[in-house]
Formats: sequence, structure tokens, C-alpha cells
Amino acid sequence: MPGTSSGPEVDSGGQESGILKPFLIGVFTMVALLLHAFAITSTSGIFLHQISPLFPHLYYIPIVLASIWYPRRGLLFICILVGISIGMVFFGFTRGIPFDPLILVYMAIYVWVVATTSVFTMEQWKNLSRFLRSRRGDRVAPSGTVRQGSEMPAASPEPGPGEDFDSLLSTLAIQDVRVRKAAISSLGRTRDVRAVPPLISLMGDENRTIRESAAQALGSLGTIAVEPLMESLGDRDWHIRMGGAIALRIIGDPRGVDPLIRATTDENRFVRREAVKSLGRMGDGRATDRLIAALDDMDTGVKIRAAAALGKLADPRALDPLTHALADQNAELQEAAVEAISKIKNSITLSE
Repeated sequence: MPGTSSGPEVDSGGQESGILKPFLIGVFTMVALLLHAFAITSTSGIFLHQISPLFPHLYYIPIVLASIWYPRRGLLFICILVGISIGMVFFGFTRGIPFDPLILVYMAIYVWVVATTSVFTMEQWKNLSRFLRSRRGDRVAPSGTVRQGSEMPAASPEPGPGEDFDSLLSTLAIQDVRVRKAAISSLGRTRDVRAVPPLISLMGDENRTIRESAAQALGSLGTIAVEPLMESLGDRDWHIRMGGAIALRIIGDPRGVDPLIRATTDENRFVRREAVKSLGRMGDGRATDRLIAALDDMDTGVKIRAAAALGKLADPRALDPLTHALADQNAELQEAAVEAISKIKNSITLSE
């Protein structure tokens, strides 16, 4: 794997590169070189003045492909390609074709493209490699033998705690959603307070799976994440506010009740829904009045969750408001209100 000390280069799926990748690189390289050679040997003025300025850009295709697929060999490839190209320029110069100073600019761009792309790709592979070794180590017994039921070989020496944590943070930048999701889950298991800020920021990610994973991971961190999550309920991004309500529900710390009560009046309906649901799950009587008020929310989804939450709190004060909710035209709300009323009445009966 790229980024390790040895072994074949692999693609993102973990399979060894086949013939297709070098074939494509070779084809685009030959096309660029043939057009370059034709430009040098052609006597057509139309080609030289109209097409010739464009063909050098064809070199970018094999350069970028080689940099991404073979980052460790990309620099060697570009050196060979640039050497051939410069040789062709001098060959044309000996045949009376004027030397174009732009060719030096092209060569500099080629080197810059391959260098930056290769460095970035290698860093991503290194982060992924560290992450996979860390995940593999979780399945290996302390004695170095594989745990029963696992077919994974014994893990290589594990990085230190700081390096392992940093590698997990770096892995979050990898584009593969499955890898990012696994890294987020691992951060949640670290119980490390340093994981809180990056996980909170990920609750605003454009990918829903990543947002949900970040909320779950913050819930796994436990009480160390409560105060930052309480603050996240005031974030400008509604995704982060919604994720904060979910994470507080998972943790269940009473300190989150008051911020969640305030969140039931959030401008975003999805935030209000999760806040109401969280209050019902946490079962704190302080939320009763606010949940009763939520039965009159403009969003039906909030009303339904408020009715369900009131049923979990089993506060007799909610009986009349829930009875009024039965007049609503929404069948799901009616069902939730009936169930909540039943739970409250059963609770009253048991307490008598």
C-alpha cells in the first residue's frame, strides 16, 4: 500500500493495480508525445499558430493520473516525461524551429502539478494506512495473537497514543465516506476530550451519514462532551444544533435539559423535533410545560414527538392538552396522543 515501506501500490478498493491504469497513462502519454513531435516536424503554419499552443496541456492528463495512482513513482515519471519533451524541443531547435520560452513555463507547471498531487495523495494513503493498522490492532489480543474468530494477522507495532489520535484526525480528510465514518466511530471510543471540537464541526458536514456518525460518536464520548454540546445548540448551522440535540439525548446528562428546553423554540423545525424527542427520552419533569406548549407547534412532526415525549414523562398535567390534541386532523398525532394518554393514566393507576 502506498505510504508503507514496502508492498505493491493499491487502489482505493485495496486491490493491486491491474493493466488498465498503466495502459491509460501510456496511451495519453503517447498521444501527447506524438502531437508534440508532429508540432516540431510539421510545416503547416495553421497547426503551428492555432493548435500548437494547446497540445502541451495534454501532458497534464498522464501526469495527474500517474500522480494519483502511483504517487511514489510520480516524480520519476515526470522527470522522464519532461526529459523527453525537452529533448524534442532541442531537436526542433536544431531543425530551425524557434525556441518558445513558454515551454519552460509548461515544464515548471508539470513539475508543480505532479509534486503537489503526489504529496497530497501519499499523505492520504499514509493516514489511511495508519488508521487501518489501528483498526486491525483492535482485533488483536494483548499477547499479539489474533482474537478468536478473527482471521486478521497479528498487527504491526501500534503508534503512540498521540500519533494514533492525530492519524485519526487526519483520516477525517479522506474522501471515502466509509473510512471517515470508521474514523469518527474510533474517535468516539477514545474518550479523549480533544475529539469533541472536530466531531462537533462534523455535525455540519454536507453528508448526512457523516453528520449522524459524528453525533453518535459524541454521545459515545459521554459527559466530557456535554458542555460543548450545550454550546453547540446555539451554533449558526442548524445541522450542528440538531446533532447537538441528538448527542445530548444519547448521553442523557441532566445538564442538557435546560438548553434542550430552549431548543424547542428553535427557528428550524428539525432542531425542534430532535430537542423535543430528547427531552422525552431524558424523562426530566422540568420539560413538561415546554412539551405541552410544543403541542401547538406549527410543525406536525414536533407535535407528534411532543405527544410521545409527554407520554414518557407521564405527568398528569399533560392529560387535558393531549385530549385537545385528539381533535387534530393528523392521524399520526391522534395516535401518539392516545398512546400518551394511556401511559399517563396507567401511571396514575399504579401510583394509587
